Order: sequence, then structure tokens, then C-alpha cells
Amino acid sequence: MQELAPGISYLPSQGEVKGTCVLLHSSQSSNAQWKILQQTLSNDYNVVGIDLLGYGRAPDVESAPHFRLQQEITRIERALKPTLGNQSLILIGHSYGGAVALKMAQQKHFNIERVVVYEPVSFHVLEEDSPGMQEIRQVSDAMHGKDEVECTRTFIDYWNQPGYFDALPERVQQGMVAQAAKVALDFDALLNDELTLKDYQQVEAPVLILQGEYTRRSARAVVKALSTALTSVTVKSVLAGHMGPLTHPAEVNPLILDFI
Repeated sequence: MQELAPGISYLPSQGEVKGTCVLLHSSQSSNAQWKILQQTLSNDYNVVGIDLLGYGRAPDVESAPHFRLQQEITRIERALKPTLGNQSLILIGHSYGGAVALKMAQQKHFNIERVVVYEPVSFHVLEEDSPGMQEIRQVSDAMHGKDEVECTRTFIDYWNQPGYFDALPERVQQGMVAQAAKVALDFDALLNDELTLKDYQQVEAPVLILQGEYTRRSARAVVKALSTALTSVTVKSVLAGHMGPLTHPAEVNPLILDFI
């Protein structure tokens, strides 16, 4: 395994190379969430595992004021371009990582072959007065002015279920609380990105959007909006919630593999 930059690794295929997959994780996570999928992919694909800023082995955000998704993408481009050049890439992203993947596909700075996203939380595509946007604004507002523990509890319970955070082992809770500041930056970037729904019509690569049957209104609204804008899109559901790639990999991963 080659390290292209701190928190960005490159694993060459163990067999015949069918392509190169770039894995992008959700907030409050790291590239480790894709461990099972990465093991399968590495038989036929080169795999780029990315820890997004502030997570895993990645550096923290250098400029927190007005943090935007572009800062994630600029770092990824600087790490990948020297090694991968213009070869085609398959982007696979979950939640926050899904939003980053779609923005990368829209920009076309790489040759994007396919995109798979599980509930990309590109909240900026929602109308301000829509129920989905109002719901996620309430979650974001509930995190403002609270201590890091309460912010983390609000975030984790929203995407899972009430009481989920308090039921976690103390060691896990502490790790999540330590990332609370980056989660707040993620929210800000997702809500305020400059791309509009119309801009996503520029994505030329085929896109598979996966969503959980038991997800939140905000995530469902984003999937519905993007499905009307993307020119080549397939939407499939999984009997899971927003955290399906972690809780139900046996159901999610085969759908990813079939599409790519």
C-alpha cells in the first residue's frame, strides 16, 4: 500500500485491473468504514482510500472560517493527480463523502467513469422552505451553542435513533466528541455549497444512488431532488437506515459491485 498523502492511501489491484475506485466516507467516520468493500474491490480494482479532513489520519482543516467542500476536493486532487493522472476513476461515497463525490463528478477535473453514492447529503440542493431543509436546519440549529458532547449526541441520534449515542462504549463516545468541531464544519459546507440543483445536470458519468428505507426526511429529499437533475441516474433502496454501508454491508456492497 502506497501513501499518496497523510490519510490518502493507494492499494494496487491484486489481479487484473478493471479500474480505480476512490472511497469517500461519511462524517464522524474514516476510510476504515469501507474495509470489507475494499478487500473485495482489491481483487480487481486499484483502490484509493481517503480519510477526509479532520478524520482518521488526515490533517485538520487549515482554514475553518467559511469551510467548503472544495477544500476537501483540492486536497484530493493534489494527492491523486501525480500518481493517477488522467486515468478513469470510479467514485464511491457515503453521506458527506457522497456529497464530495458528486461535486467532484460535476467539476470534471478527473475522468470520472461511474459514481456510487449512498444517501449523499448535498443539502444545498433543497429549497429553503422545503420540509427536508427545515428538518436538517433544525438539527443544525440544535447543535449551535451546545457543548461538544451534546452536539455529538444530537448528530449521532438523528442519523441513528434516540439514545444511540448514550448506548455506545465510552471510548467510542470520546472519539466522536473529539470530532465535533469538524462535524459542524461539514454541516456548514453541505448547507452552503454554491452548486445548485441545475449544476448537477452537468454530471455526465452514470450515477447509482442508494438510499435506506428507514432514513431521515432530509436525506430522502436530497435523493429525490438529485434523481430529477442527474442525466444518467439509477436509484435503489436498501432495508437499512442512513448508516447502511456500516450496518448492512452485506446488502449494500453487492449493489455497488454490480453497478461498477
